[in-house]
Amino acid sequence: MDGDFDSEIAIAVADGLTKLARAITPLSALAGTDAAGGRVESLTEAIMGVTAGLVQIADAIGDLAEAVRERDA
Repeated sequence: MDGDFDSEIAIAVADGLTKLARAITPLSALAGTDAAGGRVESLTEAIMGVTAGLVQIADAIGDLAEAVRERDA
């Protein structure tokens, strides 16, 4: 009896993971190109690209702040 329950749980987990994967990147989705010319095939890749851009912006702000501090010193 426990084996049947375990099998049902395994099937439910597999079904849930399949639904999650399809929600992130539908099977019919085609790869696209982001603003930097990179190839993006999933939502995860798109988010990683946005994150990389935000890191570059933060670095530039840090450089500007350092330049202002040096000027005022």
